Amino acid sequence: MGVTSATTPFSPLRPLCPSYFNLSRSCPCFASRAAASRPFSVALHRFWGEIPLRVIDDMQKRGEKRMVSRNYTTPGFEVTTIPCDGTKALWKQKSIELFKQKREYDGSTYSFKYEKMDINAIRTQDKPKSQKQLISRDDGRLIDNKRPNGLSSNDILKDDLLNNESSMHRMKNEKQLQSKNLGHTGTGSTDKAQTNGKPHKPGIHERLTNIYERVLVVDNVSMAREVVSKLTNQYRHLIHACDTEVAMIDVSEETPIDHGEITCFSIYSGPEADFGNGKSCIWVDVLDGGGRDLLHEFALFFESPEIKKVWHNYSFDNHVIENYGISVSGFHADTMHMARLWDSSRNFNGGYSLEALTGDQKVMCGAEPYYKELIGKVSMKAIFGKKKVKKDGSEGKLTTIAPVEELQREEREPWICYSALDAISTLQLYKSLESQLSKMPWIMDGKSVLKKSMFDFYQEYWQPFGEILVRMETEGMLVDRAYLAVVEKVAKAEQEVAATRFRNWASRYCPDAKYMNVGSDTQLRQLLFGGICNSKDPLITLPEVKTFKVPNIDKVIEEGKKTPTKYRNIKLCSIGVDLPVETYTASGWPSVSGDALKTLARKISSEYVVNDTAGSQLDDVVFDDSETMTDEVLESKELSVVENEDESGYVGNLRRFQTPEEGIEACHAISSLCELCSIDSLISNFILPLQTSNLSGKSGRVHCSLNINTETGRLSARRPNLQNQPALEKDRYKIRQAFIAAPGNSLIVADYGQLELRVLAHLANCKSMLDAFKAGGDFHSRTAVNMYPHIREAIEKKRVLLEWYPQPGEDKPPVPLLKDAFASERRKAKMLNFSIAYGKTPLGLSRDWKVSVAEAKETVDLWYKERKEVLKWQQARKKEAREDGRVHTLLGRARVFPSLTGASSSQRGHVERAAINTPVQGSAADVAMCAMLEISTNNRLKELGWKLLLQVHDEVILEGPTESAEVAKAIVVDCMSKPFGGKNFLKVDLAVDAKCAQNWYSAK
Repeated sequence: MGVTSATTPFSPLRPLCPSYFNLSRSCPCFASRAAASRPFSVALHRFWGEIPLRVIDDMQKRGEKRMVSRNYTTPGFEVTTIPCDGTKALWKQKSIELFKQKREYDGSTYSFKYEKMDINAIRTQDKPKSQKQLISRDDGRLIDNKRPNGLSSNDILKDDLLNNESSMHRMKNEKQLQSKNLGHTGTGSTDKAQTNGKPHKPGIHERLTNIYERVLVVDNVSMAREVVSKLTNQYRHLIHACDTEVAMIDVSEETPIDHGEITCFSIYSGPEADFGNGKSCIWVDVLDGGGRDLLHEFALFFESPEIKKVWHNYSFDNHVIENYGISVSGFHADTMHMARLWDSSRNFNGGYSLEALTGDQKVMCGAEPYYKELIGKVSMKAIFGKKKVKKDGSEGKLTTIAPVEELQREEREPWICYSALDAISTLQLYKSLESQLSKMPWIMDGKSVLKKSMFDFYQEYWQPFGEILVRMETEGMLVDRAYLAVVEKVAKAEQEVAATRFRNWASRYCPDAKYMNVGSDTQLRQLLFGGICNSKDPLITLPEVKTFKVPNIDKVIEEGKKTPTKYRNIKLCSIGVDLPVETYTASGWPSVSGDALKTLARKISSEYVVNDTAGSQLDDVVFDDSETMTDEVLESKELSVVENEDESGYVGNLRRFQTPEEGIEACHAISSLCELCSIDSLISNFILPLQTSNLSGKSGRVHCSLNINTETGRLSARRPNLQNQPALEKDRYKIRQAFIAAPGNSLIVADYGQLELRVLAHLANCKSMLDAFKAGGDFHSRTAVNMYPHIREAIEKKRVLLEWYPQPGEDKPPVPLLKDAFASERRKAKMLNFSIAYGKTPLGLSRDWKVSVAEAKETVDLWYKERKEVLKWQQARKKEAREDGRVHTLLGRARVFPSLTGASSSQRGHVERAAINTPVQGSAADVAMCAMLEISTNNRLKELGWKLLLQVHDEVILEGPTESAEVAKAIVVDCMSKPFGGKNFLKVDLAVDAKCAQNWYSAK
């Protein structure tokens, strides 16, 4: 393979190289001879490692330094990049001199004849060692008249000279153009000119050194008082960035409330502040300095509401400071929320950590030029991470970091710089995001809000909303741990029943299955799909029989053993039935996830009871295509709830077994696995964590972490994820009952009714939907009436009732209700109401309903027939996403999409669905946010002592004195129904259902 010179299009200094490196371009037949020069390439590549050190040593001996604008008139420092047979070698003139002296490398002899042509002095610049610097002379080149091993190159030399002459003219033009763009001429090269137009970026050590010179270390009370005096008087008008470092906490598992200890904190007030000797950032040692007393000296600063403070992830720092009895006030901004408002897609494109944001030039392009070399938070791992040493003394791959308190003591100076950089980077990030949000127009209903930007939106909505979320986290919810302990025993017992049920069925086909671990994906896959081919490589198959090691619970003495061992071997074989596979893992094997198992079970009817009082906990919405009730049936008998199993879902699997009974048993057994997964999820996510002290403070209240962390603006929750609780009808253990009010208090649980559908009706201005909401009642039943003529006829003939409101003494309706008589159609209507609002297609619905795409499309067309405005609105949003690359919510938040140019059909489909979904979900989030702002600012609720505790989806929970519960409930309903400053500008009413109770479950 030949060797060619490599250049970048941005550099005006195109590197030149010996002509034999261009041989493949000039002589195609040389490919077979290229191997002959390989030893030379290898030697040169290896030899280059010694050259820079020798050159620098020589320069240091002469007392010279490499620096910007340093003149070099000697031809001894010339570098150019040359790929050599797949490697990269750097050709230097000094290396030629040494080659000339030694003549021989790896047993091969080389001869060179070179001449220097018009070598002029140039200017070079220094650059960090971490970035390779390529320095080349613009008027100098080396020409070798002979190739290695004596091969002639006269013809090649001619081509090389012609190419190099044209290159020289091009290089000069490029250099002049770049100098002009940079505002420099002649030899006045800048950092940008020498780094291909990119600004010089200091290395970690240089940046930390620069920071340390600007940091004032405060480690005694007298210094603290002097600094606080300046913060609260001379510099109280400035915006201050604050950050803490905390030890003894696992942030992934523990709430910061009543957990962790502050070791130090830093405050950066910008370049205007001077705390002595030009130091503008302060670093306070709480670990080995004044401790808790030193922290309390800053209470006057932290508690002042007039002094503006910015944070990155405000909730964490607020909680750990308040653990010391200091009530933090003066919240001005959270840069994490600002970044999410600026670009909500970074969850999958860099993230929102301080390191990721400050290291992104797109984010930081609005930063002030002062201290620009300090931009870019450095991770703790990059500075303090060390490779774990193996037992044999060698270095492992795992990087470990010492505890915070140890780093602060043993790596004091780097640690001071690291933690101070948090505050410095936060203020720089705030300034940049403020600039960028100020340039973004605030658009509502397709029009710009007069003289307002998205930074105004942040100050008006998200800044106070961020404060509310922190206060809600601080309040927390009281949990009944005794109740959860009882529930845990019941859940584990039912978990074992479900596991035994499955093992008993599996052991009919494989005797050792009664010992298997039903929680092992590998063992389940072997049992259900043994012998199947890999979907990615058909030549690979799962074995028919495989041996597994499992705990020897029954103390079985294996053959050849005298006593029971801790583990025993079992052999799992396939059940021998060709089960259908709809989803595969990334490695190509059939998936045995919860969703895959539910599909395999063919969605057993939710009314079927599997030998226990709790019932099956399949989370899927069940759709069946059974025939609807005829008029004769409706006339001859009343509707009763179906208590028998629905075998229509089994048809696909029945045919795969010898008898229908075997097929039904298989579906029941696999549904037991689904039940097992559901119970396990409830135990691991709620029942067990809620009983630990990790999620609660000293008061026993659980403090959930609430975040604006979704692309639509919906809240997300962590520790625990209360957004992921099972629906009320599927909450088999009534986990919500564990969330209780304190003695003497009650809970108010207020929930919006069909909020997202109401928002869609407003956005699309859909007459049919607006009329249905105005009429009230069961919206999904009304949708079914509009979709299906036979239901409409049954309503008109009064064979069924759309709704029924019982009068005193009445316990049942005179005729069946629509939701019971036409349950299948109503379920489809309900599914369509939500799915179409989220942009689901007939293809997706056909998979849900197990019908053809044509049949699903027919049902979708029935829905759109009465709602043409919705279809028109959705098409407009898709067009907006394609042309503008963004869509907006009700209040004007934007979701930005990537360009669809060259996008695949699946990528285009994803963006179009999101373009439909975001305005609906995002606008619903806007409504809920405004309602919470109204509730939190209501003076009457404050006087009565009611506080917001939690928001889950469209539901808010408050706690307060029982004696004022009914009064407070009426106020909450009013705030939620008129969330926009005491008004509702939507074209549809906002229905709110509210109840008072002693626990969450009872208030639903």
